[in-house]
Amino acid sequence: MKNYQNQLDRFRDIAKRLVDDHSADLFRGHVAHEGMTQVNDAYHNHLDTLGKQLDEQAQRFISTNTGLNENLKSDVWGVCKKYLEQFTKRNSPR
Repeated sequence: MKNYQNQLDRFRDIAKRLVDDHSADLFRGHVAHEGMTQVNDAYHNHLDTLGKQLDEQAQRFISTNTGLNENLKSDVWGVCKKYLEQFTKRNSPR
């Protein structure tokens, strides 16, 4: 059980770093651009890129950690969904 939690925590660290990086980049873009269209475009570009990066990282994580059980694979995908939702809540243009 401890190994399971350690592996999931490792992937959470990867996902959190990606979300934090995109949030910081998006914030710097908000400061630089005041136009709502530019802000919306930047937000959607970051959201798309983040989704792709999380998907790639999850696939890489699952393929390099052979022997993962189905529950852990499912939890990795759940972490991706959670962090995408977190990015949306934190950064969605109002």
